[in-house]
Amino acid sequence: MVVLENEFLEAHLDPKGAEIAKLIGKQDGINYMWRQDPILWGHSAPVLFPIVGALKNGETIIEGKTYKMGQHGFSRNTEYTIEEQDQTHVVFHLFDTKETKTMYPYGFDVYVTYRLEGQQLKAEFKVVNDKEDYIRFQIGGHPAFACPFMEGEDANDYYVEFEKKENVARKVINPARGGMSHMDLPFFENERRFFVRQALFDSDAIVLPHIKSESITLKALNHDKSLTMHMHNFDYVGIWASKHTGGLLAIEPWVGITDYVDASGYFEDREDLQTLRKGETFVCDFAIEIKQ
Repeated sequence: MVVLENEFLEAHLDPKGAEIAKLIGKQDGINYMWRQDPILWGHSAPVLFPIVGALKNGETIIEGKTYKMGQHGFSRNTEYTIEEQDQTHVVFHLFDTKETKTMYPYGFDVYVTYRLEGQQLKAEFKVVNDKEDYIRFQIGGHPAFACPFMEGEDANDYYVEFEKKENVARKVINPARGGMSHMDLPFFENERRFFVRQALFDSDAIVLPHIKSESITLKALNHDKSLTMHMHNFDYVGIWASKHTGGLLAIEPWVGITDYVDASGYFEDREDLQTLRKGETFVCDFAIEIKQ
């Protein structure tokens, strides 16, 4: 485990999945991340690569060959190497191996940099193609936060506040068919807040495309502690609180989404798939800001 520390925060980062395991406020001693319950959900903030969500029937066709890959890709279960490290920052590196090429044929380099600055933990995802004529991929974050922050509180007293008023429909996942439906449901109509209610997540995550807001904050009615996700260069945000798992709320910035229920099965047809030509780089980033 890599531990970063500054005056305000202590971050525990797992090289497996380049995952944020803990984010502790030094003033209040609270770990603001989900506690990684292995029975309910054993992760807290894995990096999603080279897909976001699932493949239809767990497989896809790339360059005429069929590959199998689990939900959210292999990054979250793969050990990253450490390229740089000091007290307040670390750079993790994921690259292609014989094992990754059984699931995904491209050569690639993914660098995940975490840096503590004041009350923020900043995360940068960088995908580099120095090996292939082109590569195609999706990438995303999956940070899940403690909700409520403290024992004895009720998650029903928490709400999610967007930076700006939004007019956006919710894309609807069809869990029974294992993919995204083509149904959109009204979600925000010139609004920016909703309360955390388990019923909102009965059909899995709330998926919102192309929002105007670059930040989303988790707040409580009964105190001033809060947590803000600042996001840049992501096309979707997923907000998830499993109906089977109390105590967490995930705010997930994504480049790409899961396969549709009627997907063709060809990797190149996945929505919001990124293409990098040789020598090109893709960068997106988010920051978690804590108000203690």
